[in-house]
Amino acid sequence: MRFIARREGVDIPVEVKRAGGGYRLKIGDRWMTADLVEAGPVLRSLRLEDGTQFSFVHHRSGTTHEISLSASTVHVDVIDPLSLKRKRREDETGGAGMVKALMPGRIVRLLVEQGASVRKGTGLLVLEAMKMENEIQSPADGVVDQIFVKAGDTVENGADLAHVAPGQVGS
Repeated sequence: MRFIARREGVDIPVEVKRAGGGYRLKIGDRWMTADLVEAGPVLRSLRLEDGTQFSFVHHRSGTTHEISLSASTVHVDVIDPLSLKRKRREDETGGAGMVKALMPGRIVRLLVEQGASVRKGTGLLVLEAMKMENEIQSPADGVVDQIFVKAGDTVENGADLAHVAPGQVGS
């Protein structure tokens, strides 16, 4: 799984892979192996490959994580890279229009039919990429006037998935 951790305005790429009973982590350019144990609702224990062990308190609110270790507390926003690409695309296009695949994958299922009225954020289809299912949402209020894929299709990065025409959406 890949995501971006943002701390004090600095984006840090993070990659997490399952490795036996623990995890293999890449934070920035550094790889490490760690075991994570939940010791309570918010208390966690982290053991690194060199045997170093930390206990910390973890609170989560949406994408913001507050991690307290000893006397220090850090706030980290965890961001899905697809959501960043989607936001940039919406900013560039103004929202309505062609909905494109942001990465190669397989269409798992369609969530709407052609002609459906949708609001911004309505799920249009589910795209499986990198072993994760990603709900592709409508970039704006409008009508789905074209769907270019069906369940089971394999798509490349940038492939046309659907088109949302601007329009009045009923309540």
